[in-house]
Amino acid sequence: MPRMEDILNLPVQDLPCSEFSAENMNWVKLEGGRQGGDDIALIPFVRVDDFVKGESSNPACPASFRVESKRKRPVGSVAKPRVDGYLEYTLYWCSYGPEDYRESESVIVDATSAKPASGKGSRPGRRHMMRGCLCHFTVKRLYTRPHLALIIYNQRRHVDKSGMPCHGIIDIDAVGTRAMYAPRISDELRQKVMSMLYAGVSLDNILQNHAEAMQKQGGSLNRDNFLTRNDVRNMERTIRNSSLELLGNDECSVKIWIQRHQKDVFYFQDNAVSGYS
Repeated sequence: MPRMEDILNLPVQDLPCSEFSAENMNWVKLEGGRQGGDDIALIPFVRVDDFVKGESSNPACPASFRVESKRKRPVGSVAKPRVDGYLEYTLYWCSYGPEDYRESESVIVDATSAKPASGKGSRPGRRHMMRGCLCHFTVKRLYTRPHLALIIYNQRRHVDKSGMPCHGIIDIDAVGTRAMYAPRISDELRQKVMSMLYAGVSLDNILQNHAEAMQKQGGSLNRDNFLTRNDVRNMERTIRNSSLELLGNDECSVKIWIQRHQKDVFYFQDNAVSGYS
């Protein structure tokens, strides 16, 4: 078992696939310190998003990892950085935790489990997702190696404090509910709905079109089957709030918009690069 001061001797894992998860990687148990016993691995910093997406696609426990906390340091702010010192520190937590509101849904809510009026846990739709999941990991962009990211997996299993599965297909209590699936719709469906909104299709027609498509598909297979009016309204709000800038160069304007709204782009081909006119 290596100690934290040995982490730079670990191999940097840059997997060839576009997205990858913990199952695709080789992990090492850390010895001693606050992270003693945690799994660690090194990846290129530019692949962090690919890892987060891969972890969210776990077939047994589809999830979504949100940023629970984040800290940054400017270059040169630390005179003698530790080997695991960071430029950026990000804690990712499964969206089905860490709070657990399952019990409070059926009993009188006490002061400790009551939903807060503001802050974490207060947003619409969040309460039904809080199932006490403890799965979380930390990503450090290393201070002395900014091109590398140290992943510290504190809890790899999607379990609650009792050690039992708390969502996904392996959770008996989640069968037949939205907790079987990922908490958010897929990027593919999001792109489809955004395209329809840009084309001027009404909310009701979008939902009707989606319901007909799901009926042909048959059965509830993933979160996309539960597309709601709120999902579509949130995307409408995204479109309304997107900033618009007018530039003399149309080609430059398009590229700037695409860079700022990559999630909303279904397909783009740069004619200048491809050679077409």
